[in-house]
Amino acid sequence: MKVSTRSRTRIKLALVPVLATAALLLPPWALAPLTMVNLSLLLLQPQGLKALSQLTRLVLVQLVLIVSLYLIRFGLSSWPDALLLCLRMTLMLVPGLWFFLSTPGHHTLAAIRGWMSDRNALILGACLSQIPLIADEAKELYLLQRLRGAPIGSGDLWRPAAWKALASQVLLPLLIRLIRLSQLQATALQARGYCDDNPKPMTHYPEE
Repeated sequence: MKVSTRSRTRIKLALVPVLATAALLLPPWALAPLTMVNLSLLLLQPQGLKALSQLTRLVLVQLVLIVSLYLIRFGLSSWPDALLLCLRMTLMLVPGLWFFLSTPGHHTLAAIRGWMSDRNALILGACLSQIPLIADEAKELYLLQRLRGAPIGSGDLWRPAAWKALASQVLLPLLIRLIRLSQLQATALQARGYCDDNPKPMTHYPEE
């Protein structure tokens, strides 16, 4: 029996919170097989290896911060708990990353339509489709500020001044870009005939 694209997407939508919750609730001995499942799902995607490399850099920064805080607060004996927490947090990120790598935006929109109104499905689908772009924008801003000598490298983040610089030089410009992006997206939707009275999708993608 062939499973439709919409049904597969809905299964993946249900699987993502299940895997993320499992990373949070499973006992430590069960995290090894869960890690293998998550890595298999991620690496099967065309951009999986690249995404894993980017995620690894994020995890290393996260690891330094968490271990440092645990050592300061709880002492040297707390490092296993810090590693376990970092592993759980990483495993909670992987299912969502796998979903976005494996699911085109119009499939997501088609899958959530029927679970909610067309208007809300459109808004949610548009937001989800922008996540990869937001990540690229954040990376671009970060690299540009690093080239200008901003003290926001992974080795600087133990200082409060680095977090202040990160907020003012990366996060605030990113917020401004997102506001501009949302305005452009709204204009594009209006040009294609979307409005409150007629929120039906106008798309060349076939219904599945």
